[in-house]
Amino acid sequence: MVHLVTQPSAADEYDSQYRAWLEQHGPRALDLDWRLTHLEWRQRVLLRRYPPEGKRVLDFGCMDGVFTLHLQQSGAQAVGYDISPAAVAQAKQFRGTSARPVFTTLAPGPGQFDLIYCSEALENVGVDSALVGELVGYLAPGGSVVGTTPIGEETSDPDKRGIYDQAQLKRALSPYGRVHVFRYARRPVRDRLPFRKTKGGSLFLFQVTPPNSPDVR
Repeated sequence: MVHLVTQPSAADEYDSQYRAWLEQHGPRALDLDWRLTHLEWRQRVLLRRYPPEGKRVLDFGCMDGVFTLHLQQSGAQAVGYDISPAAVAQAKQFRGTSARPVFTTLAPGPGQFDLIYCSEALENVGVDSALVGELVGYLAPGGSVVGTTPIGEETSDPDKRGIYDQAQLKRALSPYGRVHVFRYARRPVRDRLPFRKTKGGSLFLFQVTPPNSPDVR
């Protein structure tokens, strides 16, 4: 089996993207306390709908691990995976001397997790459906993959390789189980006004639950 999450050829690209992100965001990018109290809104949406307490969770595409650390602090047994060695090295610095959460650039083993968070990752790979299949393989019985992805018309980011409408997203997810897709607006009332609409104001929230597993909604 080819592990899509560990393609070495992509590591340098993601290292470069992470370093550019650090430069763009300035000193606050390395201020762990500030970032833990100012999680990205898509991450807050995931936490509200799919709480991690008491679960074994994987933060897929964890970057430098701030969300993973929050999951651990919220009562999960958390693992953060990212393809970027530079980002994972920073995650370990943020973690300090504690053994948890685990941060790694290596693919997980099968059947380990109750909940896998996959936020803004599908649109960055060229084989999105196959990636979902691999993530589902890391689930324990009863587990779900949950995540977010930008709505097609809501982004102009040139680094996004695949942008979805709702039907396209469901097609990518549906081979692997029961699928729920929700459109979530950051400012629901304002986003209904075309003349006030801004890029990045909405996203799709999704859940994939393999057959014979209960939903975690």
